[in-house]
Amino acid sequence: MTTYDIIILGGGAAAFAAATKANDLQATALIVNSGLPLGGTCVNVGCVPSKHLLGIADALEATRHSAFDSVPLGRLNGQFSVRAARNEKDALVEGLRRRNYEQVLESLEHIDLREGRGRIVAPGGVDVDGESFEGRHILVATGARASIPAIPGLADAGYLTNVEALQLDEAPGRLVVIGGGPLGLEFAQIFARFGSHVTVLEALPQIVPKAEPEIAAALGEALEEEGIAI
Repeated sequence: MTTYDIIILGGGAAAFAAATKANDLQATALIVNSGLPLGGTCVNVGCVPSKHLLGIADALEATRHSAFDSVPLGRLNGQFSVRAARNEKDALVEGLRRRNYEQVLESLEHIDLREGRGRIVAPGGVDVDGESFEGRHILVATGARASIPAIPGLADAGYLTNVEALQLDEAPGRLVVIGGGPLGLEFAQIFARFGSHVTVLEALPQIVPKAEPEIAAALGEALEEEGIAI
């Protein structure tokens, strides 16, 4: 049985920070990762891909509207493809994951990686798909999943989380976004600009509930001008 100073369950940002710090201290560490690829939410299904799609959506919108008479609008001639946008996003994510996580991890001499689901089976004992490891310390850094609200009929109707929404090859004809916070509004604007009829549902009195009311109102007006119903 291989023994490490620390076994880290998870392969996201917290796990990666722990591994690099362990290496700095010349402590041996094992990262056990399953589910999302190495890098966790941000690089794979979070801010990196969503911001890239927002950038594509912004460029697409710029071809449709001009604030200046002297600036003619471009013509896409029907060439825009959500699938092409997804492929471009996937290529970016793969490159960043390789450069910022996989190659860095390969350069850390005291750190090992095992792809698989880890189970704590005893004090200091971890099983990874039938292989046993021992750690003087165990760090649980497994992240979180989307919380699905208990709305009657939602499971039967079918729904997307951020993970599935980022893998679509076509824009839905109609899309309801449950939640008017920053993430919900990101996806609302992306898919509205990609051609979906989007409705945002927010239970509280305003979208982006933590923002100043004036900011929320101005943002709501801007989104409604783009055709998003709130």
